[in-house]
Amino acid sequence: MHTLFAYTRDPGNRIVRFEVDRAVQATMTAFLDAQAETFDCVCEEVVFDGKYKPDDGEMLVINEFEDLDNLSHAVEAPLNVPIADPSSFSFDSIRALFFGETGSDGSTSVYLQNFDRRRVISSNGFSIFHAQGVYKKIEGTGLTLDTKIAAKLTSTKLRFFSFFHVRQIFDMTSYYQEATDADIREFAQLQQVRVSDMDAFVAVSDSWIRRKLWLIRQSQILERVSPNDIRAIAAEFQIPVEYEHIGEEERIRLPADRKSLKTLLRFLDEDYYKSPLSKTNFLSNSKRAV
Repeated sequence: MHTLFAYTRDPGNRIVRFEVDRAVQATMTAFLDAQAETFDCVCEEVVFDGKYKPDDGEMLVINEFEDLDNLSHAVEAPLNVPIADPSSFSFDSIRALFFGETGSDGSTSVYLQNFDRRRVISSNGFSIFHAQGVYKKIEGTGLTLDTKIAAKLTSTKLRFFSFFHVRQIFDMTSYYQEATDADIREFAQLQQVRVSDMDAFVAVSDSWIRRKLWLIRQSQILERVSPNDIRAIAAEFQIPVEYEHIGEEERIRLPADRKSLKTLLRFLDEDYYKSPLSKTNFLSNSKRAV
């Protein structure tokens, strides 16, 4: 039987476990086992370099990944982990759900699912679910599990298919690189952005900007999020975003000055977030109110 854990952003409750009844435990274990079996496909492992996008039948791997929060220890000794209590921590702080198993060779594998606040079933408002022909009210706080595994950690080996998804779980700062001049010019050619002076754009790109450009390119946020959504979210955080129309296309104009460019890149790299408790806007790396 698998114990389900939450990996959170809360330093006081970094890892918590979910206590479930016996019937739910059996069904949940079968549900998670099926996901683990699907993830553990016979795939060719490609060492992660930040540029290669795996094809079908391939997965990315980091061989020297550090389990800073000892997720494997939680799997090995679940009773030492505090129970998830909605009264003592916010479900909005959950960054991933995980479970695991210890193999015959003594190694512990940890399977992780992505999690975001849309999966929280809150006691706020009025939530209902359908059962036995009628709708019933949901009492208390709950969550919905994902249908797939995002990453697997065994000892120091991290396997995953998507850098974007695994970066939502772990701090990947040590494993990414800076964009080269060629990468910057390639970024500037994206159909979602507009650069008025290519040489000046390369020249203004210091080490910080090059790292951000690399991360934004890996996340494919510009391809995944529509200009209208970017505009609406930017307005919420009071981030100035200028657009330029080229024919029927609407492109984000990248600022020429370094300060404005950095503000925009912070936003596109999702460094801004809203506190679920105080509704205050923060920079995620410094927790500085903006």
